[in-house]
Amino acid sequence: MKTPYRYIICSLLASCCFSSCKDTPPGDDEQGYAMLEQARTLMKEGNNAAARDTILSLRKRFPRAIEARRQAILTLDSVELADATLLQDTLKLEFYRRKLQFDKENKD
Repeated sequence: MKTPYRYIICSLLASCCFSSCKDTPPGDDEQGYAMLEQARTLMKEGNNAAARDTILSLRKRFPRAIEARRQAILTLDSVELADATLLQDTLKLEFYRRKLQFDKENKD
């Protein structure tokens, strides 16, 4: 008598486990891609801080939008690279500004 109950209990547990496994909720992928496009647009406009914030928000709000998140990582890398390039240009400008000032002071 105990054996049929075991099968019933195992079947119920298995069905509960399978029903709790869900795919990406409908709409998460679409909303994730929409945020990704928004971040890319912001990056093209030169607003890297807002693009970074949008990507980080996408990652928090849509954890199951896997493909959008993968592409967002690449976009975030591009944003970071653009910021690093701008920083390097700023450092060059500062270097030449100080060099010019030094040369003017030590002209004699």
